[in-house]
Amino acid sequence: MIKISIDPIDKAKVRRMFFEMQTTADKVLSRGLNKTLTGVKTDASTEIRKELNAKKAAVDETFKMDKATTKKLTASIESTGKPLALIDFVGTRQTTKGVSVLIKKGRSRTIIPRAFIATTEYGHEGVSHKGVFWRKWHGPKRPKNSRIRYGALPHKFRLPVKERFGPRVPDIFSNSQVMDAVLEKAGNRLHANINHELEYELGKLK
Repeated sequence: MIKISIDPIDKAKVRRMFFEMQTTADKVLSRGLNKTLTGVKTDASTEIRKELNAKKAAVDETFKMDKATTKKLTASIESTGKPLALIDFVGTRQTTKGVSVLIKKGRSRTIIPRAFIATTEYGHEGVSHKGVFWRKWHGPKRPKNSRIRYGALPHKFRLPVKERFGPRVPDIFSNSQVMDAVLEKAGNRLHANINHELEYELGKLK
């Protein structure tokens, strides 16, 4: 989690300029925090995807933001959730040997033998879900190195299928390299955003 709070010097500066307008001062500070929070989300997504070959939408869905108000001059962002489905990685594709996926940038692609990409339906409303699956063996014990033709198996041995997943976004977000890069930009963003909001309010008084 990244928590953003106002520097005491910036807080004092704004409140000094709006000495008799406390509500306006707190509006300046809260708007500055929330603009910074949006920027931090963008920076975090970018830094995470420098390491993880995941789709932007899949990464962004994991973020939870707690915005500032005039009564609460702090804001925070965290990443939560389960491991990403392999279908949420860029370039995941079906091959004759299985499914090819690249999970971390700078590394080689991996072939998951016998895996397949499919769209399933589940729930009473028939919600569809596309993913990378493989069939979980639960029939008679397979002889080592044996090859059993799937089409020849009794139906009861063909199911269930199990979806395959990769790393969790929160684990990458908490990586010190990612966190340090985001925090470094957050401080500069906050100072610039507060100054921008301050100039906007002062302009209204002219």
